[in-house]
Amino acid sequence: MSDEGSIAWRFFMKSNDLTQVTCRRCQKSLKFSGSTSGMIHHVRTVHTDELKTLQAENPDDFLRSQRANALSCENLNELLVLAMATGNVSFRFVNNRFFRKFVKELNPEYRLIGPDSIRRKLRKNCEQYIKETINELESLEKCFLSMDGWDGKYENVSLYALFVYFIDKKFRKKRVFLGIRSVSGKATAENVGDLITEILSNYKIKISSVIGAVCDGGSNLKSFLQKNNLYHLHCCAHSLALILKNLKVKAIEEVLEKVNKLAARLSRSKNDRRLFRERSKALRTEGRIPLQFCITRWGGQVLLAISYLNHYQSISAINNFQQYLLTDAEKKILEEFVSLTTPFAEAISRAEADDTYSSEIIPQFASLHAFISSQDSSKKIVRVLKNETQFRYKQVLGNEIALMAVFCDPRFSYMKGLLLDTTWEDVESLVELYCDSFRVIGNSDSSPMSPPEKKQKSTDSFFSKYIESKRESTSLQTAKNEIVSFEALLVSARPPISSSPLSFWETNRNRFPKLSMLARHVLCSPQSSAQVERLFSKCGQIVSSTRRNRLSTETLNDLLLNAFLADSKIHEEDEDSSDDEQADLQEDFSGMWPTAKKRRQSSVPRSVRYD
Repeated sequence: MSDEGSIAWRFFMKSNDLTQVTCRRCQKSLKFSGSTSGMIHHVRTVHTDELKTLQAENPDDFLRSQRANALSCENLNELLVLAMATGNVSFRFVNNRFFRKFVKELNPEYRLIGPDSIRRKLRKNCEQYIKETINELESLEKCFLSMDGWDGKYENVSLYALFVYFIDKKFRKKRVFLGIRSVSGKATAENVGDLITEILSNYKIKISSVIGAVCDGGSNLKSFLQKNNLYHLHCCAHSLALILKNLKVKAIEEVLEKVNKLAARLSRSKNDRRLFRERSKALRTEGRIPLQFCITRWGGQVLLAISYLNHYQSISAINNFQQYLLTDAEKKILEEFVSLTTPFAEAISRAEADDTYSSEIIPQFASLHAFISSQDSSKKIVRVLKNETQFRYKQVLGNEIALMAVFCDPRFSYMKGLLLDTTWEDVESLVELYCDSFRVIGNSDSSPMSPPEKKQKSTDSFFSKYIESKRESTSLQTAKNEIVSFEALLVSARPPISSSPLSFWETNRNRFPKLSMLARHVLCSPQSSAQVERLFSKCGQIVSSTRRNRLSTETLNDLLLNAFLADSKIHEEDEDSSDDEQADLQEDFSGMWPTAKKRRQSSVPRSVRYD
């Protein structure tokens, strides 16, 4: 609190080093760390009469001090609630006697709120979050959803989470968390649909504004989208993970079984983990030790095999681990497995990032298909990977949203070799049909549309009517005309691969009004629904906690909304702060191979190059 804001400074003065304050009346010294609460407590308990006299002489100063103290307590309450929301701590922790004494020592004037007050504050913050989000969504015209379901095996709960992605009028990509709710009854397509529409209505989002959703292949979610005539974009990371999951080769499975036994032992024994880490440190081996991944971790088996090979010297240097060593033939099989599957694991990691575009899905599959097709097809592992990759690749090429998205990305549009048997003329037909179904009101969002010119009075002759109709038809900009101009522009000047496709459309919005509208619609979706999966990881930690497993779904939703509110406050205070969620995502991936980077500026597949 500032010197001018508290009446305490009428009684105290600071030391030269600013670490202590001394009472002018009784010479008592107190430690000072920026707060006047301890000084005020001293004045009220020791110098009561003098305080009353001063209050009577200067009532304005006293009222100002009271308001400042009340504001300080409100800020502390806000921070406490956000700490409870993000720390997975029981609300009853505030009743802990030692915690209360700790708070009292820090600030004697602060009155610690109880569990019920925390719940009320959580609800109030949620109302604030929803209100602010509704204001943010005012610029939403069309959006894409990211959703998925989570079933607690032992918690007897089925939860569905919902994110919305859209591109505003300034061509800025937005992501908003709408909430997490439990399904009433069985998770059928009808019940899930009712839940999703209810969440959307809470934020005043009409179902007609939704283009589609990115999610896995769950039958209930697909059925909901089909019944509402919405596009379904299969999660790219999930599709890539299915390729690795379906890699069934007996020789590889036998080697991986030995790798899994080592990981299981390290996961069970704390002493073994400590010994293993010490040996790896002595050998200067960096990276994650071979521990088991969660069963839902996409590509986890590949990452485990990579860490096993990286720490192979540590395994051979410990006597108790000799049983987990491989023969030369087995090691060669594992090295070949890692060599062939590493590009897929890298692709999964890139797809999991939230700053990707749906337009990158087809180029990603094209690069993987080109990679595996260049390998020795006489090997069974290559044939299996090639067949699985080609199957998933063709599935993606049958997705209209994926095709229109890659068309709208000037980095990839009209690039040869991306579409297999599909032609760019086929994609143009989809684009033209979509664009002509919408009417573009204006060419610019920054300036109002000028009034139309007054139509000249014409004669009733057939010639006049014919010429007038031709003049009006040729003045209208059609999607076909824009497509021709767009292709010509890319031939002369294609944007660099590190650029953002939204920057291109922001610059050319007036030149291509229909195509820029399409770009805002189809480029808002990321490659995958990994953001929902990361949210479910938090849910699992909260719901599975022995001290939190009695939480209602409403309170869980309140906690998560407050966590996102806290995250937004952090970014407002420090725009340069790192994204903790993205850091958590990269923890298992970084360091697996020497070329791994924390975050590339562009998430475009490395193997894609321009002709």
